[in-house]
Amino acid sequence: MSRFDKDLQQSLKRRPPPAGFAERVLAKARVAKEHRWTRFFPGRWLMAGAAAVLVLGFGSFEYRAHMRQIEGERTKQQVLYALRLTGSTLRNIQERVSLGQQRK
Repeated sequence: MSRFDKDLQQSLKRRPPPAGFAERVLAKARVAKEHRWTRFFPGRWLMAGAAAVLVLGFGSFEYRAHMRQIEGERTKQQVLYALRLTGSTLRNIQERVSLGQQRK
């Protein structure tokens, strides 16, 4: 066995933990759990508010664009109806004029 293997085996031998190890780990874990969010996100409420403003602003913009599109489609349908109505009325008048000229 080489010196490296012996050193590795020696390093990986099982040893009992020092006294009070579990209590220290649990105490640090409690502190870390309590301060986890404030440590990583000190302005979390500010960021949450900014995210809400962005979502509401974008949603409002999209809603207005959607409503404009619906109104545009409704106006298009009304214009097409008016053109069909006008076309049929003009055809009727043209037929009457043609009949009146044929009678003469």
